[in-house]
Amino acid sequence: MNQHIEWRLPRGPRSAGRARAFLAGQAKEWKLPEDTAETAVLLLSELVTNACRHAKVPPGREVWTRCVLRRDGVLRVEVSDASDVLPRPRAAAPDDESGRGLTLVAALADAWGAYPRECGIGKTVWFEVGAGVTGDGVRDHGGCAALDGVEEEEPMSETTRSSRHQSGMRGARYGEVLLISPSEDGGLKAAVYNTFGLNDCPLDKWNALDARALAEEFQVPVVFLNGPRFWTIDEVTTYVWGDVEKFDGLEARWAAEVRIPPEIDVTGASAKKHYVETTVARDTEYVLAAGKPVYALVAPGDRTYVLQAYSHTVDPGQTIDSLATLGDRLRLPEGWRFRVGTPDEDLHVRTVDKKATVLQDELENTYMLHVR
Repeated sequence: MNQHIEWRLPRGPRSAGRARAFLAGQAKEWKLPEDTAETAVLLLSELVTNACRHAKVPPGREVWTRCVLRRDGVLRVEVSDASDVLPRPRAAAPDDESGRGLTLVAALADAWGAYPRECGIGKTVWFEVGAGVTGDGVRDHGGCAALDGVEEEEPMSETTRSSRHQSGMRGARYGEVLLISPSEDGGLKAAVYNTFGLNDCPLDKWNALDARALAEEFQVPVVFLNGPRFWTIDEVTTYVWGDVEKFDGLEARWAAEVRIPPEIDVTGASAKKHYVETTVARDTEYVLAAGKPVYALVAPGDRTYVLQAYSHTVDPGQTIDSLATLGDRLRLPEGWRFRVGTPDEDLHVRTVDKKATVLQDELENTYMLHVR
């Protein structure tokens, strides 16, 4: 089984030393060979120093480090920061006191690379050392174009992370912060950050969030605050997730990327946005427990969308008990109907090819397509 540890550090002069100490201690616990540990500690120090010294980002942004010991004995180290500028080694002059960090990484690591973070903010620089690494040099992955003659490496979420399981969700409050930016195809995309598992979206903190100020801080055109919301599922298993960010002190974890259809107006000012399918890039499995109500929209052709969460954005008076008569309030498209059922067995609602199809009703309750 892969073993991993991660921590975050302030962007300050002492962080490289703290990172060295953390990894040196973990290397002893993992019983890494001495030469592997020494090389990894040195290279980690260089990457953290670069992230703290050179990344031009808004104040308060932190540096994340993740170390993974794989089953084959390879140690992978990743350092993430909020700067989008991908690093390249440069030739330092003989009298330069800096500028040799990446050159050192390229010389001593068995493999290394850099890629934009999947959450849409910043980048990750990584290296690998230890037994089993092929030693074919620099490789990019996860959104960067591969270098000439070198194949892309599989994303870390596929190779090193185990699944995360959470239960006791029904009725639990959470909020979502969406960082909206242009997508590669000329449309819009949103990096979705979810507070669940970190806090219960305290109302004082949530109501104090300023979308315009957050957009400026995170350097995106628009921030959309989606909540408070309440789960109507009981359990979730997550196979891909991202890092935690702080939004004016409120912690939320990257959960998904949403491709926003052109007919949806993210400002809420005009165009249609209800009962419109949206594709969400995430890898999850929801469980709705046997013996508990399941609320769903059924479209023509028996296309069924299971309610995953209700919202207080439009109607703060909604409760878990009021959902039984929700169908009486909705202005459903022609041929659609609202259905309430109580399954005898657990209902599993799984993403397909790491994508979920979701939509919202006019109260901004969210439903996920159940593909049987």
